Amino acid sequence: MTNSLIITDAPDSLAGLGGQPLQTPWSPISATIWDDATEQAWLAAGGTAGATLVTAPGLVPWRRIMAVGRSPVSQVDGLRRLLQTGNAPPTPFACLAFTGDGFHGNRGRPWQALEGNLHLTVLFSPNRPAHELGVGLSIVPSLAVADALGQFDALGQAASLKWVNDVLLGGKKVSGVITSTQAKGELIEHAILGIGVNIAATPALSPGRFVQPPISLREAAPDALITLPVFLPILLDRLAKRHEQLLSDGPKPLLADYVAQSSVIGRRVEIWEETAGETDSPSMIAMGRVETIHADLALKLEGQTEPVHRGRLVFAD
Repeated sequence: MTNSLIITDAPDSLAGLGGQPLQTPWSPISATIWDDATEQAWLAAGGTAGATLVTAPGLVPWRRIMAVGRSPVSQVDGLRRLLQTGNAPPTPFACLAFTGDGFHGNRGRPWQALEGNLHLTVLFSPNRPAHELGVGLSIVPSLAVADALGQFDALGQAASLKWVNDVLLGGKKVSGVITSTQAKGELIEHAILGIGVNIAATPALSPGRFVQPPISLREAAPDALITLPVFLPILLDRLAKRHEQLLSDGPKPLLADYVAQSSVIGRRVEIWEETAGETDSPSMIAMGRVETIHADLALKLEGQTEPVHRGRLVFAD
């Protein structure tokens, strides 16, 4: 059995994967591959029982990449439920859906799963004490997205990171990420990273104080051929490398890169309670110019004695 494998019910949506010839050598899935654990992972990723599946050689070091044409559930939620049963696919594991329903960001805020955009969920199994990982797992996905965007000169600008986990291009949101971990005592056994990247389509969002204006890669670079099959292998490569960097060097180098790419340091901001935008009368937590970001990702605001650990950030300048 191939150590690295792609399994999908929608091979046409992966045509040209990694810039390769459009005809990927797909093969019908075999009984030796389709065991109980593989079926459980497929269903957790929103795949349909009895779907016609094909396989192709994968992308090292990813053991399995499952690409679902349409998922009726958030794949982050599906993997979380799978882990709660005591089962886990071989890791590193990745799944994506080309479209679907029930996708969300932090606090369940809906994320539109538009065709042509990337809706990716990955699973790592670090099995390391929490103190060795620090904030590393929470910033790996946003750093990896910024790394991947940096491979495209046609974008004409560097990505920046808006506290805590949004990726911006030209001040507009191109990506959002979430992180969920499963611990056993002090040991972080698994980490689920959910990543959305607007590649082909810019979501239509109602403007508002707490809504960061969106952008897509196609909008940012209309003459460049940046498609999901082109972008996906680059992002998976950067995710694997950032995770390996965390395991080998700890969180400090990642934190240094996060701070260096921050869009909030030196900016005047407002920090509102997490439910801002969801309630009629939200409360502001703090306001001021951001001086620095601490090792736990807390913000140090000019003139404020206490750091800000959580909340919704709005640019005020």
